[in-house]
Amino acid sequence: MDNMDNTSLHGPSLDNGPVGQGVLVLGGSGSGKSRWAEHLASTWSSTGASTSRQSVLYVATGDATLADADWQQRLQRHRRRRPANWQTRECGAALPEALAAAEAVPLRLVDALGSWVSTLLDLEEPVWQERVERLLTCIPPQRGLTILVSDEVSWGVVPALASGYCFRERLARLNRRVAQRCRNHWLVVAGRAVDLTRWSQPVPDPQA
Repeated sequence: MDNMDNTSLHGPSLDNGPVGQGVLVLGGSGSGKSRWAEHLASTWSSTGASTSRQSVLYVATGDATLADADWQQRLQRHRRRRPANWQTRECGAALPEALAAAEAVPLRLVDALGSWVSTLLDLEEPVWQERVERLLTCIPPQRGLTILVSDEVSWGVVPALASGYCFRERLARLNRRVAQRCRNHWLVVAGRAVDLTRWSQPVPDPQA
């Protein structure tokens, strides 16, 4: 059993092997999912195979230009939490391209898939599916580690508006497909992180 499989609920230990690995961190709004993903990244970057701290690239998908006071305050809180030695790339809708360009970076933290989906809601379904397939070619990476944060949106009521329903359905399907390509999975609820890889079983897919 390798180091990724030895991940502990009390102190995750992540190692950078020659084969790329993906980690999916799911949770609702305000659950602490971003903080847990940052904790995983910080732990891995300080305990990797190298004796020096590994480089971390924070890939932000949210629209940094959105003129909304609450959104801007949230972005500022996220920025203040990041260690000074982390790099940040604000990619917006160009997430697949940002990940493809960052293959040489040992660790990439994507926050979050939900923001990426929301920026592409206007796309027709065939074009959206092309973007999804492009993203999936980057998961898992060729080497190093990619941690992906995403919203778990399936527990609420059915959205009343068509745009909300489209967002929920697209993100739910994307989460399942990303999970299939990731080696480790976490669910964060009310500030508590659960190791889904250890405590769950994959649901059989009749189309697989």
